[in-house]
Amino acid sequence: MTTAQLDPAVVMVPGFDESARPAAAEPDLITARREAAFKQYLELPMPTARDEEWRRTDPALIPFERFKPAEAPRRRAAPSGAGPWDDTFDVVVSVDDTGFEIRDNAGLLAQGGLTVQPLAEAAQRHPALIERYLQGPARVKHPRKFSALGDAFWRFGLFIHAPAKAIIPRGVLIRYTHAQSGRSVVPRLLAVVEDQAELTIAEHYESPDDAELLAITTRELYAGPGATLRAASLQEWGARTYHIGEDWVRAERDARIEWVTLLLGGQVSKMMVSCDVHEPNAQAYLSGLFFANRTQHVDQKTLQLHTAPNTYSNLLYKGAVKDQGHSVYQGIIDAAPGAIKVDAYQMNNNLILTEGARADSLPGLEIDADDLKCSHGATFGNLDQNQLFYLRARGLPEAEARQLLVMAFFEEVIARVPHEFMRERVREDVRRKCGDAA
Repeated sequence: MTTAQLDPAVVMVPGFDESARPAAAEPDLITARREAAFKQYLELPMPTARDEEWRRTDPALIPFERFKPAEAPRRRAAPSGAGPWDDTFDVVVSVDDTGFEIRDNAGLLAQGGLTVQPLAEAAQRHPALIERYLQGPARVKHPRKFSALGDAFWRFGLFIHAPAKAIIPRGVLIRYTHAQSGRSVVPRLLAVVEDQAELTIAEHYESPDDAELLAITTRELYAGPGATLRAASLQEWGARTYHIGEDWVRAERDARIEWVTLLLGGQVSKMMVSCDVHEPNAQAYLSGLFFANRTQHVDQKTLQLHTAPNTYSNLLYKGAVKDQGHSVYQGIIDAAPGAIKVDAYQMNNNLILTEGARADSLPGLEIDADDLKCSHGATFGNLDQNQLFYLRARGLPEAEARQLLVMAFFEEVIARVPHEFMRERVREDVRRKCGDAA
């Protein structure tokens, strides 16, 4: 039986069949890309626990059958209330169950210094850019089921474009706030930073603990020659939310990517980040922080792909597990043929705070070139007992001393987050998780 002949029960993710495809009229370019993605989606079987990438995260952990696609959010006619951090950004995009809005705090959109608009609208105004980048060259590996799903079924798409030499001082904030139980949300982000431009993008996801949600997110980020792109994503979903993320990043000649992933909420998270350091002198810095407590399950896969010589990447992922929390990290450094003089580093550090918690780490190398430097490692352990004794001997209660050491463990990653509000939110989350009872 070929993939094209697979039984619908094997191919279809529950809740995502022909009837779930967006019905609204869209530009031909968007329709064509959706059709291509849907065809690919139908050709790929649903992942199972027999697949290596899903062996430690059985797809059965995610109750797809309990969710129906949310309605596509419409642009609000009148602005809603501003969030507490909105005035620290040049542009703020707010998305919730009732609609979306784009606020131009610094006037950059009106002046043409930055583009932030719905993806369908961008396909009409900037067709050449959408044609080049949407489902574009950042997709470096074999077809993936949930990338194809996101491309075919997205309900809110956003396009961000920084023109050549533009310096966007405070960046763009994208806020997703959802509270409607029994719904799946499928947002889509495409961001392009042109030659020698600089842009920071911050994303924040949240939902209440009593709302059962499914989020499937897809992102493509491109840094052109000499560009600097900083991106940070803070996931603070409620305790009954399930999240699958597929991210694709590409850095061209002399470009610099700084990408920070912060996973603190949700019940089950299954994430993938692929970064192609594509041309000479490109640099990528990938950082991650995760804390799985109670019965949370966090699974992340990263790919540092070097397709050109004289490129650099550095990855640091730090996580803690507590109670019955379970984390999985799978990492690959991939040096393609001809990628000489590559310098790549990958490290995953794990704290196991209580009995019953579990952390798995699988760093790896795939090297098809000579004359390069690639290294990886992973560490596991509890808090240092000598450090704990030192703090307690100076009058700190044990709980406070343990919390202080956990905070110190994470601070190296927290310091890489480009916005103060995110750094403080992460610190608050870590303190709360340290104090939660099992």
